[in-house]
Amino acid sequence: MQKKILIIGNGAKEYALAKKLSEKHEIYITPASDTLKEFAQCVDIREDSVKELLEFVVENGIDMTIPVSYTALKTDIAEVFNENNQKIFAPDKNAAKIVFDKALAKKILYKLRIPTPKFGIFEKQNMVLDYIKNQKTPFVLKTDDSNSAAVFTSYQTAKALVEASFIEKGKRIIIEDYVYGTPFSFYTITDGYKALPIGSSITYKHALEGGGGQLTGGMGSCVPNYKLSVENEYFLMDNVIYPTLDYLEIERNPYLGILGVNGILTEEGSIQILGWQSFMQDCDAPALLEILDEDLYNLFYSCVIGSFSDEVEYIKNKDMFASSLVLTCKNKNNKENVIQGLDSIDEETKVVFYPAVTKNRYLEFEAHQGAVLSLTTASATASGAVKKMYEEAGDISFESVYFRKDICKMKS
Repeated sequence: MQKKILIIGNGAKEYALAKKLSEKHEIYITPASDTLKEFAQCVDIREDSVKELLEFVVENGIDMTIPVSYTALKTDIAEVFNENNQKIFAPDKNAAKIVFDKALAKKILYKLRIPTPKFGIFEKQNMVLDYIKNQKTPFVLKTDDSNSAAVFTSYQTAKALVEASFIEKGKRIIIEDYVYGTPFSFYTITDGYKALPIGSSITYKHALEGGGGQLTGGMGSCVPNYKLSVENEYFLMDNVIYPTLDYLEIERNPYLGILGVNGILTEEGSIQILGWQSFMQDCDAPALLEILDEDLYNLFYSCVIGSFSDEVEYIKNKDMFASSLVLTCKNKNNKENVIQGLDSIDEETKVVFYPAVTKNRYLEFEAHQGAVLSLTTASATASGAVKKMYEEAGDISFESVYFRKDICKMKS
């Protein structure tokens, strides 16, 4: 039976989720974007306006609300909706702090003895500057802002960012050892008590080939992560996911939703955890959803009504690989930057747009600076998916288009 679903957020992951759910259900989404209007009804309500969102849900008979954006999850939307008997698939704001509060996340990882890179947390500028003077390079600098991690190879380049960060009062800086290896993400769905794996990915966050350049929101991914062994996945469930859920339950903040972890599979085969995710990342979501062989609404619904632990034994995935490639635009003067070649894309290739893409007066899609779109292809083998992905990317063009040429081709 078709359901009415409200998704909050308009990034690439929200686009991928909405597109997947729209195959069977009626989708509403906020904020609006030109690309989302192609298959969803856009709503003009702010992501953090909980009262207005609740009124809309009640008045329009929405069956389930799925807040995905960080802006929405930082509000008390889960608590308010639950108090008003409205079905919502999301952790409450206290449980979600492990995702948004990076300093808290590092402290909890340390407390739970989950392996994580050596780190320091600082609230005073002079202390962090003293620390990085003797810090081996490269190292990672983070703030509590979303996607704020940056890799530095010298004290001087880091110093400027540190000084800029402390202009805002209350800003905290986290300095973390850089760990060499294969970055990965591992995702589960949970009702707060039981968790089941959804899938894993090799994630490509660095801007340049070979793992060079600064960290980004994601340049591509390969699903499933063929480098993670079954033993690795058992380790993640037993030593990361369940200790986290147990800790949050003890703290009276049970976590309902998708809980993911970002980590590094080191060259020696060990695992280091960098932090948690409240949903799939933008670069991972299209590929993960492409091979998921389940009705997402039913999975989410079972968590919301409390039947997940009893009814769901495992989550099925198709026996295939999927790869995603993010195309970005480096052109700052990007007026009338029409995206060419979309009509030539194979119908089985999934195209996901980022919010910056707009339509001009001729109804043509235009690219703006930053992430523009991702292409996702699937095949029986990882190499087959990657080959098809790059063939499709060759058909897309716009001014200053850029993408990495080594997704799923790196040796490490």
